[in-house]
Amino acid sequence: MVFRFTLEPVLRYRQSLEEQQLQRLQLLLAEREQLVQKLEQAEDARRRLQSAVERAVLQAPIPAVELTFSASKLEGIARWQEGLRLCLTKLDGEVAEQRAGYRAARQKREILESLRELRLQQYRVEQQRREQAMIDELHLLRRAHPPA
Repeated sequence: MVFRFTLEPVLRYRQSLEEQQLQRLQLLLAEREQLVQKLEQAEDARRRLQSAVERAVLQAPIPAVELTFSASKLEGIARWQEGLRLCLTKLDGEVAEQRAGYRAARQKREILESLRELRLQQYRVEQQRREQAMIDELHLLRRAHPPA
């Protein structure tokens, strides 16, 4: 008699759900990493522009138009950074929700796997009992009917 776990289809389904949750989490984490890199790029751009303006002001008088243009560029970068931060905050919430979903899916799968292992262990014990009973019966039969 071969071991059969009656909930095997459910276990496979739980495994696929867990894999889907993990893939979604990985996608969100990759998206988050891209946002963080964009934020770093924006900060680098802001620093470069600010230091260029400071150097230019120290070296010689600059026309007001250039200062106004640089100020509007700095303001644009600040708005870009703020937008990125808002997206990052929203994405962090999604990541937290997805982590919770992944943990729940993993926990449900682990419960089924534990149940499967328990049933397999019970099956093996029962199989060993049957084998031992068969060996005992053969031994008794041999003792009852000695060979002639």
